[in-house]
Amino acid sequence: MNHLLGTALVGAAALAMANSAAATELRFASGWPPNSAPTAMVESFAERVEEISGGDVTMKVYPLSLLNFAEINAGVRDGIADLAVNITAYFPSEYPNFNMLNEYSEIVELDEFAGDRSQLAYAGAMMEYIMLNCADCRAEVEEQNQIYLGAFASTTYALQCMTPLETAADLKGKRIRVAGAYWSRWAEHFGAVPVSMSVNETLEGLNQGVVDCNAGNTADFVNFGIVDIVDHLYLGLPGALYVAPVTMNKDSWSALTDDDRADLLRANTRLMADIIWVYIDEAREGRERALEKGSTYGLASDELIEMNREFVQQDMQAIASIYRDRFGIQTGEAAAEKLTELMRKWTDLTKGAENAEELAEVYWTEVASKVDVSSYGQ
Repeated sequence: MNHLLGTALVGAAALAMANSAAATELRFASGWPPNSAPTAMVESFAERVEEISGGDVTMKVYPLSLLNFAEINAGVRDGIADLAVNITAYFPSEYPNFNMLNEYSEIVELDEFAGDRSQLAYAGAMMEYIMLNCADCRAEVEEQNQIYLGAFASTTYALQCMTPLETAADLKGKRIRVAGAYWSRWAEHFGAVPVSMSVNETLEGLNQGVVDCNAGNTADFVNFGIVDIVDHLYLGLPGALYVAPVTMNKDSWSALTDDDRADLLRANTRLMADIIWVYIDEAREGRERALEKGSTYGLASDELIEMNREFVQQDMQAIASIYRDRFGIQTGEAAAEKLTELMRKWTDLTKGAENAEELAEVYWTEVASKVDVSSYGQ
């Protein structure tokens, strides 16, 4: 009996070791600081991946310790991390299609799509366009030895300044930290000086007077501590969103089974929805904190908002030619037309979502579940 029991125990231990050995551990590099709300969502994502995959895939999260946002593209490409949120605007030559699509997010400033839920729709429209329609976009990621898994959209971009702004004249000569080409064009149009700077460096840049204002979304206003030093936040300009994809090292993706890939895509739709919802909540928190400390937080002057809308109307017409001349992209007009069509669809699809779980289900049903994981990225 003891011999049989010993044999059984040895067999069970061997089976457990075999299952453990078969599990794949992935490394997620978070560009957000530890203890920030987005990092908490990434940590929940890691738990969900393990749960959905039945332990076949596990994940370790490295919050701002393995790679920062400026290092993520090369880091994931080279396998330092397996996956991360990739700020493609930092890499204009590598991701021209993605950045062009991001710039079209200024559409949310127009009356048809304006609102505090526009990011839910634009993220869905982008995911559907890229994963199901845009082979050039997917090829662009694959050239970086990565796979596109989906994306979230930030809250709208607002002007966060150390000094007050009331008129267009107040913008003249102001040094504005920008996160991409749209905001750079915006600054130049209004006579300001665009300064390219990683979001991880923005707090120090404002503190040291390197920049006067940050053109940033209203959630990262909290995430990166900007709320603590900036006294003036103006909604209604410069506008637009940032749509940030999760990309995964192509070799790491290829090493997964089809079931594990599907599980990862399923879990990622929830991560995208979670971060979108966190950004909405943090934008509200930022407003409360700013007002509590006596800061200005509200709509810019009527003059500036009207001038901003006029700029958006003009700029929407210019994006296609800008990317055709600079990067040889011939699909700009067609992309704008398709995204506008998809925005109408996704505005309707997302209007009933009351929480991240419901939003994730829409993203999964309408987009991610339709991906052929056996051939995607192969």
